[in-house]
Amino acid sequence: MGKLILIRHGRTDLNRPGKEERLRAWRDIPLDSYGLQEAEETARQLAGQPIGVIYSSDLLRARQTAQALQNVCGARIVHTPHLRPWNLGTLAGQLVHDIIPILERLNRQLNERAPEGESFEEFYERYARQIDEMLTVAEGSSGCVAAVTHGRNFMALPTILEKGDRSCIPVMSPVSTAGVFMVEKHGGVWRVAKNDSAGNGPENPLSDPPATFVPTSS
Repeated sequence: MGKLILIRHGRTDLNRPGKEERLRAWRDIPLDSYGLQEAEETARQLAGQPIGVIYSSDLLRARQTAQALQNVCGARIVHTPHLRPWNLGTLAGQLVHDIIPILERLNRQLNERAPEGESFEEFYERYARQIDEMLTVAEGSSGCVAAVTHGRNFMALPTILEKGDRSCIPVMSPVSTAGVFMVEKHGGVWRVAKNDSAGNGPENPLSDPPATFVPTSS
């Protein structure tokens, strides 16, 4: 049986830390120079994994990250809009610090759509279906399935695997750009078996923390 390797895209100009961070959502922005280095570093550290296929969000920052991984492992890439983050419509591009209350409300009111975007329920359902598809492929494989996606998708993953309360997923991601989750099946249940979510730049390599992931709001 294989496993699923979930990878967050590298840094962009809108991923600046602190109060300067802006919401990316469906904005099709590229990696910045540091994000390209992050993607290449993560790819090098995954070079020993027997990756048979790479699924990727079809947004540019994810495609660039997936390409860095393909350059190392040679696996084919399948681009899919189902791995995109939550479509937050006209909120995209705004300072995250300023709109946290709006995001929290939309997360609780599962069927309320973001302005010119989608509801959290719509995001969650399409993403959960894609996760199920990739886990099915991984279960039938002797190697690994890799998937390049976005911060919100990382936060939703444990809830999807555990069939938990989707209204309690935190707004702020604890997973750095180019962070990695290893998802494996134990006792008939898929779970996050390894959380390599520390910064992945050239001077801050992947860490190897404990084998469980608990979502936080930090």
